[in-house]
Amino acid sequence: MKVVRPLPRVTTEDPELADRFDRVLSETVVAIEEAGIRYAFIGGIASGGLGRPRSTRDIDLFVMPEDAEITLRALARHGFKTERTDPSWLYKGFKEGVLVDVIFRSKGEIYLDQEMYQRMIVAEYHGRRLRLVAPEDLLIIKAAAHSELTPSHWHDAIALLSHANLDWEYLIRRARRAPRRILSLLLYAQSNDVWVPNHVIHELYAVIFGDTQRAVTRPPATGVLPPKQDRIPPAPSQARTEQARAEYGVGHLRESLASDPRTHELDIEIEQSGNRILLRGDVNVADRRDAVEAIAREKFPGFAIENQIRVLSCPEPSETEEVR
Repeated sequence: MKVVRPLPRVTTEDPELADRFDRVLSETVVAIEEAGIRYAFIGGIASGGLGRPRSTRDIDLFVMPEDAEITLRALARHGFKTERTDPSWLYKGFKEGVLVDVIFRSKGEIYLDQEMYQRMIVAEYHGRRLRLVAPEDLLIIKAAAHSELTPSHWHDAIALLSHANLDWEYLIRRARRAPRRILSLLLYAQSNDVWVPNHVIHELYAVIFGDTQRAVTRPPATGVLPPKQDRIPPAPSQARTEQARAEYGVGHLRESLASDPRTHELDIEIEQSGNRILLRGDVNVADRRDAVEAIAREKFPGFAIENQIRVLSCPEPSETEEVR
């Protein structure tokens, strides 16, 4: 965890809205931290703090899936109206006309996992310290979420490339969640003269397409040399390339478990180490546990699959609980 520069004030022409936003933001942080919930901010607050200044009128809170219900209860205790908008990824809280999105699964099967949580940064905002996801993770979330209806996500990600101090090796490794989208973003950034190291492009291309051949970058006709690290990009080591390919395979497996009719599982933990795959999590029936292992063997032939998935008994609740 590291501390960065203070965040700008929320951009709005309405000072009353700005004050109300700050007040609800403060109450959100108090509610979550009192409950001991692991969280980080994404969305406009993080984009404005790490990339370009931008307007935002809602608060995007990223929490771990197992903490989603606890988060909703914590907000309710502090006077927020709450709703379970979509139990697969999104809950909401409302107070003083300000919306708090409680997000526990972002597009591309992106979760607030332990590594992301450990790399979050802290920024000062009107005297309060806020936890933000690292700029590399925010870039991936934004690139994966971009669509025709939400073009701002793409440009938020470009702004992070322009303004944030990125750990490129971490970005390459985490890009397994949306490798083609990230590669497209980085190429688009280069086309707009936003500096992206060539070796990052090459390594992502190698992970996706298996082509590790490198080209020497020639000096331009003006005689001005490109940045030193881009003159002859160093070839990735075989071990690093193989690791990236394995992580990409893990991403494919996670997508298959979510979409395959035999499983439809979103919450299986997958760990890859060498030629070993470890599966952990909870399912309702033994057949589902066996199906997860079968799909893993299909995706990783020749690997040792260690299946530690538990089969739970899930009786129907006698009554429905309402969060107030």
